[in-house]
Amino acid sequence: MFWTLIAAVFSGLAGAGIAMALRKLSGNRLPKGIMPVFAGIAMIAGTVAQEYSWFPNNLDDLPPDAVVLSTREQQAVYQPWTYVQPWVRGFIAFAPSETVETMEGSEVYVIQAHIRERWQPAIIRPVLVDCARELRFDIAADTTFDDEGRPEGLSPVGDGPDDPVIPSVCAAS
Repeated sequence: MFWTLIAAVFSGLAGAGIAMALRKLSGNRLPKGIMPVFAGIAMIAGTVAQEYSWFPNNLDDLPPDAVVLSTREQQAVYQPWTYVQPWVRGFIAFAPSETVETMEGSEVYVIQAHIRERWQPAIIRPVLVDCARELRFDIAADTTFDDEGRPEGLSPVGDGPDDPVIPSVCAAS
């Protein structure tokens, strides 16, 4: 958020500089009030550009085969342009190349869920997906597995085709 503020300040300075140059080119026929107007417009435009470019820039940081499982879009009264096109505030993705089967033929896969949220640190969380039973589990370091590669003592946190993670992982594996 600090860099967003710095970028807004420099956008404002650039906008005021453009207005000052236009004023000089017009022989000072443009009013002095044009400088704060241009500064404000440039600050808003710079902030909007940063908001809308955040999602594609973060996707570039992930492996090339990354699959977006879900997105969280932002709309706000104080950002009226978001009612035309909401910007992505956060998303969850996984990369099939990072997926590991717990035991060959078990159809139980561990994925690295990449959880990204604007202005928050990135989180990578291991998630277990049982494709045969259509279940999803959060796993920890002390999770144990039976002889078939299935987790023991875990309660599912998602199930069925309505869960956005299960169909995506099972189709990619």
